[in-house]
This record gives sequence, structure tokens and C-alpha cells, in this order.
Amino acid sequence: MVDFDAQSNSSIWLMRLDRWNALNRNPSNFILSLFKETGSSISSCIQKDVVRDSDGEIALKGLDLVPSSFNLMDLEHELPNPWEKPFYAHFYQELKPIEKDYDYIFFDCPPSFFHAPQCAVFSSEHIIVPANPDALSIIGFHLLIEKLESFRKQSLRWREDLKAPLPQILGISLNAVKLGTNIDVPLERFNAQIERFAAQNKVPERACVFPEQIRHSVTVERAVLQGLPMVLMSKREASIKVAEDYIRTTQRILELTAEKPSPEEASLLNSFGQN
Repeated sequence: MVDFDAQSNSSIWLMRLDRWNALNRNPSNFILSLFKETGSSISSCIQKDVVRDSDGEIALKGLDLVPSSFNLMDLEHELPNPWEKPFYAHFYQELKPIEKDYDYIFFDCPPSFFHAPQCAVFSSEHIIVPANPDALSIIGFHLLIEKLESFRKQSLRWREDLKAPLPQILGISLNAVKLGTNIDVPLERFNAQIERFAAQNKVPERACVFPEQIRHSVTVERAVLQGLPMVLMSKREASIKVAEDYIRTTQRILELTAEKPSPEEASLLNSFGQN
């Protein structure tokens, strides 16, 4: 997981606030350092097996994190660019050496399209759009597609030079869906947008609103405080069903990216779903 959001929500969630604060004593631990002339390499920023229990033992093996801090905002306005290339091209070259070490690399991006999200998009093969079933998200999706189209043209030279992938929209993942709420109208509008953009070749024809939805739950706040992904919370609190939503969404992503889970991954997903 690469946290490209200056709010640092993913970093604080996975590390817990105490560990994240301790890391802040050395700015070279964070992703902003990659963009400084005398900064860190991405490998030196990686927090290995980031999810830990209260005793500091590994709670979820294999999930690494490149953390963010509030100073990432400097990338957008104050940080000079010492290279003869855009920040997104520099980041792509930094990322290449570690790609082989991971099955998936996820980028957590803010709802904007400045330097940090551009780095993520330029380095991605697929894009998943999290959205709430409301009017603002419908407008935001339309703006995102237009920004992506503009960025594809803007970055074409560097994409060809570096042989970077052309990212494809996989679909929209609905979040914070309140049970019993009628979301037919937002669904219709999202689907109409996808159909129109597909006809314009701006999204693949297979792009869709994922049928799996992440329900609204106050247990997400408890998971953040405990520094645990929802799939681990489900093993502690049997009544929490929201973890199942994340598991089904994960299975959807695996299916759409044509990646079959290994026997170990399949067993892990099944074990989470049974707890």
C-alpha cells in the first residue's frame, strides 16, 4: 500500500497513531522524501508487515506500507523538481525495482488530481473508484473521467518513453451504504455515466458499479482506533458483517484483474469469511 493522501488516513489506520507519530521524527521515512534531490529510495520507506497487534507482533503478514505524512502537501506547491522529468515519471522509475516483490500494489489517493494522484495513476494498471451513493460522487466521477482523459494526453510522451501501463477503470465500489436505503437513483446515474463513457472509449466496456457494496458501519471507526483492517476485526467481533463486504469486493478485484488467488490466499479469504 502506497499512501498518496496527505491526510494520511491509511497510514494512521494501519500503523495506529502512536507508531505513526514516532515515525514522524524522521521525515525520510515518508513518501515525500522520494521527491527530494537527496531523499530516500522507496525501499527504505517501506514499513514491512505493517499491521501489528498490541504486543508488536505481526498481525497480517505480507501487507507493507509506504506511509504518508501531512507534509505531502508540499509536493503540490512548495517542493522544487530537481529532475528533467515530471514527478510522476520520477516516481514510476523509483517504483519499478520493487514491483516484482508484490502481487498487488495499491495507491490510496485523495479526491484531487494534483502531483500525488498523478504519480499513482501513471504507475497503475487499473483504477477502482470508491464512491458514496450521492449526488456529489456522481459529479465527482464525471470530473475524474475528464481529468484522466486529459492526463493521458499530457503524459503520453513519458508513458511511451518509459513503457508505462495505460490504466483502465475497473469500476465503482460503493461505500457507506446504509442498509434499507434506496439507492436506485444513484445507481442508475452511475450506470448511465459508465455507458456513455464506454461509448466514447474513455472507460472499458466491462467497467461497472460493483454489485458488492461496503455497508455503513460504526465498527470501521473502532477498527481505525485499534489499527486493524476490517477482516481482522471480524475475527474478534462475530457480529461485524462489514468485513464480508470487503472480502467480496476483494474477490471481485481478483476476478476483474484475472488473478486467481493462490491456495494460501483462497484459504485466507475463506477463513475470514467464516469468522
